[in-house]
Amino acid sequence: MKCLFLAFSLFFSSFAAAYDLGTPIQHASNEYLKNGLEAFIPALLKGSPMEGEKSAYTQSSALRQIEAYYGNYLGIEPMFEKELSSKTRLVYYVMNYENSPVFGFALLYKKKEGEIVTNFNFNTKLWEIMPSEAIFK
Repeated sequence: MKCLFLAFSLFFSSFAAAYDLGTPIQHASNEYLKNGLEAFIPALLKGSPMEGEKSAYTQSSALRQIEAYYGNYLGIEPMFEKELSSKTRLVYYVMNYENSPVFGFALLYKKKEGEIVTNFNFNTKLWEIMPSEAIFK
């Protein structure tokens, strides 16, 4: 009976995934909650080659429009992650607002000092962010 329970537990635990947002994404979310929208992108790109890049900061205007329709930002949850190499992984996440979710991804690169975001995007449409193979796997 114990063997059957163990086999059953191992089988179903393989379906439960605990995805890791990564420090840069979690830190950016915390900054967004604590200090508002303007703190999100700078926190997300801290230490990245894109840090200080004006084109990356234009994403703040898109989030400002999203907030106008979707309400206040409530937090972030990981949706899926994929290790691409020993130093690179892709993380898909859901940004929760009062009235609707926003979907995003970030490409994380592992340096000696820790992970950094090297690319990111978000959209109100899931299918614009995440490949259907990952959605319907």
